[in-house]
Amino acid sequence: MPPTIAEQLDPIFKARSIAVIGASNTPPKWGYSIMDRLVNGGFEGSIFPVNPRESRIMHLPSYPDVASIPETIDLAVFAIPAHLVPEAMQEAIAANIRSALVISAGFAEAGDEGILLQDRLTAIVRSAGIRMIGPNCNGMWSADAKVSLSSAKPIKPGSIAFVSQSGAFGGMLVSQAEEKGYGLSKFVSSGNQADLSEADYINYLAQDASTKVIAIYMEGVRDGRKFMEAARAAVRKKPVIIYKPGSSEIGTRAVQSHTGSLMMPDSLFDNLCQQIGIIRAKETSHLFDMAEALANAPLPPSRGVGIISMTGGQCVVSSDTCAQLGLDVPEIDKATQDYLTQNVLAAHAPTPRNPIDIAGDFRTPLTFAEIAEAIAPLPSIGILLISPPSQRSGAGAEISAEAARRIAAIPHRFGKPVLGLGMSPISNPKPGSVAEIFQLAGIPGYQRPEDTARAAYALVKYASIKAKFSHK
Repeated sequence: MPPTIAEQLDPIFKARSIAVIGASNTPPKWGYSIMDRLVNGGFEGSIFPVNPRESRIMHLPSYPDVASIPETIDLAVFAIPAHLVPEAMQEAIAANIRSALVISAGFAEAGDEGILLQDRLTAIVRSAGIRMIGPNCNGMWSADAKVSLSSAKPIKPGSIAFVSQSGAFGGMLVSQAEEKGYGLSKFVSSGNQADLSEADYINYLAQDASTKVIAIYMEGVRDGRKFMEAARAAVRKKPVIIYKPGSSEIGTRAVQSHTGSLMMPDSLFDNLCQQIGIIRAKETSHLFDMAEALANAPLPPSRGVGIISMTGGQCVVSSDTCAQLGLDVPEIDKATQDYLTQNVLAAHAPTPRNPIDIAGDFRTPLTFAEIAEAIAPLPSIGILLISPPSQRSGAGAEISAEAARRIAAIPHRFGKPVLGLGMSPISNPKPGSVAEIFQLAGIPGYQRPEDTARAAYALVKYASIKAKFSHK
């Protein structure tokens, strides 16, 4: 039987022995950066620098070639000039490496000569039956295996896997995710995809226990049929979110010169996403915002959105965005309105219809929780967008914390997601604070009301995708 996708890619994402061909003691060379990540990044496996001109690299013995290494290598990393890679790959394969990662640029993205060089490299790899990331890529890292082989620094472990056809830009998106407090399970810069393609990564991540959501920055598709088959199978197990640029003629030219990818017309890609069940991000910032909601919140039972905010502006903008995205913001029933007016809100507060603007009319931070608990059971409400309870200090801090805990319990009590509305990104919130309580409960928070509404859309969208495929 042919090896499974897990058997093919585990030597990469779960590597226990790594050889770095082109390892260096000289910053800022790639060979230095990779060694630094491995040696100082918590990797618990064996590290073998390969450089015939060095006796030791970062206190480790350096080997003249892979054949001299006294251990079978799971993953060989190539950080040498492009024209040297094919021969070095042949030597490494002869030494029984199990997989390869080629950082080096100068292949298909560099013109006709580079295309020929890449074709030669690909033929060598495929004839040996091993799998290869790249070339022309920014490496990878895997949180559960503590493997870091990229200039994109690892961030806190999470359950979102990120595949990027751009190396440096992918690293920038990872940094933005870190600023918002998001965590990732895996990151891979696919580069030119001479061997492994986005379809292979989707197939692998679909069965990866540490990944709940697959997020992709994709400039083009190598094999449309293979991609469709992989994505169609994956979305039945977990969400797949894609941001694809290149909708203009200029953008298309930029993509071709960047990674040598073949572009798919934007309208065709939209239709493909609808047909398969892929969620398409319209902006790069949406990619991780939506993924964070899908990784942490339960799927809503309906598309009805309940909105509770301290400001009228948030109510207006979030309601408007929900409507633009096809979500409902239904008026709550008269009995619930009367209950809130008589028992929860201040005497002069306006009638709470939805969205509910409590502005300065709340009596205590517990007002947020009391309103949320009143509307969460309603059949018309499938998801709640809530401003976090005001963070008080001193004796009032415990009241704020109690309100946050009650709101955080709603997904478990009622099976409906809660998203934080108007929350500033906090990577390391203060212990015991409202922000930490929300974070520990897995409640995603967003600063802009548009982003909160779009995260709600992603949850509703994937719920409909799951329902669609469950009937087939």
